[in-house]
This record gives sequence, C-alpha cells and structure tokens, in this order.
Amino acid sequence: MNQKKKRFFPITLAIWPYLYVVLSYVFSAYEELYGMFFWGGMVLTLVVYISNIIYACICKGEDSYYHLAFWNMLIKLIHIPFYLGVFLVGAVFLLVAVVPIFTFMAPLMILFLFFVDVFLMITSSMYGVSALVRASKKQVVSKTYAIINIILQFLFIADVISAIVLYIKVRKKRLHS
Repeated sequence: MNQKKKRFFPITLAIWPYLYVVLSYVFSAYEELYGMFFWGGMVLTLVVYISNIIYACICKGEDSYYHLAFWNMLIKLIHIPFYLGVFLVGAVFLLVAVVPIFTFMAPLMILFLFFVDVFLMITSSMYGVSALVRASKKQVVSKTYAIINIILQFLFIADVISAIVLYIKVRKKRLHS
C-alpha cells in the first residue's frame, strides 16, 4: 500500500471529531437540514470508526507495528483538545442539572458525551493494540509488555502515555536495527 493510502484512514480519524463539531455548528443554523445532518453524521461516524478499526487490523508491511504505533500516538495527541472540550461540556451539563428543566436532560447528555469519548478512544486504541500485537510477534516488545499496554490502551489518560512510550520504544528499536 502506498504512503498516501496508508495515511488516509488515520488522518480521517484524527480530524473527524473536529470536523463533525464544526459541521454541527454550521448545520445548526439550518433547522430543516440539521436532523438529516445529525443522522447522516452518525452514519458517517460509524463508517469512519469501523473503517479505521478494520484498517488497523489489516495494515500490512514489514514495519507495520511502527507505522501503527506512530499513528496511535499522533491520533491520541490530536484528540486531547476534543476530550477536554467534551469534559468541559459535560461539566457544564452537570452544573446546570440543578435547574429543574435540565434535571432529566443533563444526565442523558453526560451519558451521550461519555459514549462519544469511549467509542472514539476504542477506535484510536485499535492502532495501539495492533501495533502491540505485531511488535510482540516480531519480538520488539515482550508479551507481558504488550498485554499490559493493551489494557492501558483502553483507560483514559493512560492510553496516551502508553501510546507515547510504545512509539518511543519501537522507534528506538527501528533505529538500532
């Protein structure tokens, strides 16, 4: 697979949350189109997420573990502002929950935002999981290291640290080979 094709899926995943937020804002001005955008956007989100999970699982190449570790780290770093934004919006919903009209809506919105974050983290973590499995098979990392870091890939904050450490480790190994 050429370099442009190797970049398409991870770049799409990296920018998708921000693109969706911007498009939501733009379409919110058009009430009659917003419903179509919302459901169409949800379908496109599923397509982006599923295609990235599949790509991370089938990515080929001698040093695919390096390529996957790089994109895992980069995507997770790019998504940090998105996660912080979702956290802040969730905190605002928590604060307004004391207002009677928001008492029932705020917990639902917080739950929705939580699932948005979890599904995004799972999708980006598949790059790390695939990188760890491949690096373990090539004996770049130990099986114990791979198992511990696979678990870390699914824990908020720890996933970013794991991704950075993994990339540094496979990069050093690649430079010294």
